[in-house]
Amino acid sequence: MIEVKNLTRIFDHRGIAGLHGLNFSVEDGQILSVMGPNGSGKSTLLKILSNQILPDSGEVLFSNKFAFFPHDRILPEITVLEFLMTSVHSDIDKDKKNQLARDLADTFEFTFQLKQKLSELSSGQKQKVLLASELINRPQLLLMDEPFTHLDPLTRKDILKALFTFIRQQEITVIWVTHELDEALKFSDNILILNFGRIEHLSHPLEIVRQPRNLFVAQFIGYRNFFPVHFRENAWNSPWGNIQMPPMGNGNAILVVPDNAWEIKIDGLALKILSKYAGKQSLEYELEYSNQRIYFSRSPELPLIEDREISLYPILRQSFLIPL
Repeated sequence: MIEVKNLTRIFDHRGIAGLHGLNFSVEDGQILSVMGPNGSGKSTLLKILSNQILPDSGEVLFSNKFAFFPHDRILPEITVLEFLMTSVHSDIDKDKKNQLARDLADTFEFTFQLKQKLSELSSGQKQKVLLASELINRPQLLLMDEPFTHLDPLTRKDILKALFTFIRQQEITVIWVTHELDEALKFSDNILILNFGRIEHLSHPLEIVRQPRNLFVAQFIGYRNFFPVHFRENAWNSPWGNIQMPPMGNGNAILVVPDNAWEIKIDGLALKILSKYAGKQSLEYELEYSNQRIYFSRSPELPLIEDREISLYPILRQSFLIPL
């Protein structure tokens, strides 16, 4: 297990940049994604965990060996096989080093490049080899700071699939900084969301998606439809009149309606369609209500006519409340 206790690192006199009293733990073999806006402290956290910088206070409890990827290194003009074998730190014979290198080449599918020189590799192949050179020493903890960001989506997808399959098999603990929510949701056991150096939410991916802790987290993970509501006389007063959802907090909340959680109903809000564009697997609409933008996604087989009004009602079982 890795434990972070009251970790603090301040970079300016205002005390904004840096980290502020972080507390969390990661069980052995778990994968933790670290997310947040630019400047939220993600890379600072990884640099402290990898001993590149020291904290002002607090401590990190972890005594086993770790690997940090990617890190700056000058690559020698040698073959891939030679590079991997020279990356082995343990004192084992040449045949065992050779076998370790070939096993990782099989895992990451670059066996045919073993005799090539590093300078002859494509960007994607080089990233696979560099990653293999970190994993060849079987670290207990792998730290990754936005790896593979410059690769095309298909290459990135292939590398991540092979990487996390290997990680699960070897039960390696991972702390991983990423900006890609889809990847964090797919591969992580937990997601930690930072903002201005503080933890906004740390939980299982499904919980973060289904019930973000606050408005910042909801906005960060992509929700866009927000409506103030008030609890009065056993119901929530909303733009659609009184709606039935569980009471919470002090009676003031934000109703969050996912883009695809709408139904067309006569008693809905009259919204003007402003524009539409193609999403990954849907048509995305931008609408307007009382100077507020509303977002609505719909199957491509059921397009709406632009420059007209549509009446929408939230699907409450798919929506949720954030208390204020």
